[in-house]
Amino acid sequence: MKISININRRLFLIAFISFAASTVFSSCSSPQNNSAANTTTNPSVAPVGNASTAGAKEKIKVGVTPVPAGEILDFVKKNLADEAGLDIEIVTFNDFVQNNTALKDGVIDANYFQHIPFMEDYGKKHNFEMYAFTPQIHLNPVGIFSKKYKSIKDVPNKALVSIPDDVSNAHRALKVLEESGLIKLKPNVRPVSPKDIIGNPKNIQIKEIPGAQAIPTLPDVDLAGVTGNWIVQAGLKTDKDALALESANDPIYAVTVTTLKGKETDPRIQKLYKLLRDDKVKEFMKDKYQGAVLPIP
Repeated sequence: MKISININRRLFLIAFISFAASTVFSSCSSPQNNSAANTTTNPSVAPVGNASTAGAKEKIKVGVTPVPAGEILDFVKKNLADEAGLDIEIVTFNDFVQNNTALKDGVIDANYFQHIPFMEDYGKKHNFEMYAFTPQIHLNPVGIFSKKYKSIKDVPNKALVSIPDDVSNAHRALKVLEESGLIKLKPNVRPVSPKDIIGNPKNIQIKEIPGAQAIPTLPDVDLAGVTGNWIVQAGLKTDKDALALESANDPIYAVTVTTLKGKETDPRIQKLYKLLRDDKVKEFMKDKYQGAVLPIP
């Protein structure tokens, strides 16, 4: 199928460009620098966890994805951290894998980008244990988007639909497709995957792709299940552009602060979590994202 060939070509091109850029950058960088991260490091600041002078703020390095977590944490850094005595160094990663790798390797103290099911699945696959703070911070709802159609009812037979390739977000996207009437899934299965589709009246074709490639490949598919963080980053409006949207009734998929198991009692990380749960942060999310990011009560 022509559409399938197009998306495979685009996925290959995206992966090749990312690999080439990463290779060139890493060959020019010192070993201690993470080539996938942009940091706000100030060389004059004392090392992590140390204070150079009496009364200095406690330093903490936190990994985020750029939007919305990076923007939310930047709000905390600029408006709440000083008064709390916390010096937040924001380390920005453009993919989920390197964010958790940096946590495992001790490059960062905590991260703020993932929900609990993703964290648990990632930890099992990579043989290390993380800790997630609850209640969570915010929900990036999964939406169904299209460049070709204005309504789910307009989707043709044999439509090509992309969904995230990680277990938990694939589950979320499939549930939204089911709620939209496009498919029927086996009951009482969690997480579901494409093999759990038991009803498919339009014979839609499901293609699993990395979440970060959902927006670049959107022109090549009929529909795409996309998590809210990529939608916000692309400048789309969840409330206006989504053909269908995940309900906020299941907070298990809400994003929170995570760290390595055993470090959850670190006062700096506890202070970070408390700041992100502040009412001022919730108001910031409501005002800035207009429903595309939902603060957890």
